[in-house]
Amino acid sequence: MSSDLRLFSYKMAVDTGFAPNPFFGVLTLAACKPKIRLKKDVHDWIAGFTSKALCKDDVGKERLIYLMQITDKIKISEYFNHPHYQIKIPDPSNEETVYRAGDNIYKPCGMGFEQIENWNHDESNKDADISGDYVLISNKFYYFGGKPLDRSSPYKKTITRYSTSKRTESQLPSTGYKRINSIARV
Repeated sequence: MSSDLRLFSYKMAVDTGFAPNPFFGVLTLAACKPKIRLKKDVHDWIAGFTSKALCKDDVGKERLIYLMQITDKIKISEYFNHPHYQIKIPDPSNEETVYRAGDNIYKPCGMGFEQIENWNHDESNKDADISGDYVLISNKFYYFGGKPLDRSSPYKKTITRYSTSKRTESQLPSTGYKRINSIARV
């Protein structure tokens, strides 16, 4: 039996480990990309690529930074107090990037949110972040960060070719997907 497989991609302007946040064994997207966070569902795939703004990659030469399958989707209002994601609350005083880059920055406060101290977003980002309403969560992801997969690899061609299409798994070419799964481990 074949199920629908939806894969979406976008170009990243910044990659600090904040959005997405790939640390502590789970990748979360809790800020930025509000439309993606609103409209994508559990089981959808999202791919983030380099861009000219991020690292001067020319159009057509972008490299894969991360690939995630959404395994959970929760409200921003639930994220801050959820016991599994307390580790994602940033600690700006900690010297280690994994603790400073936390994306769990919106504390429910009355009918709104208080933005807690963090190194990545200020109050000017709050409305856009909150408008996404959800946090996308994945325990099935591949994060290449500072060593993105380059254009010559077979993976990017497969992902970009179907980035906005809805197809069944049997319609997707399996070579790139299988190769990503064989070399990239969470």
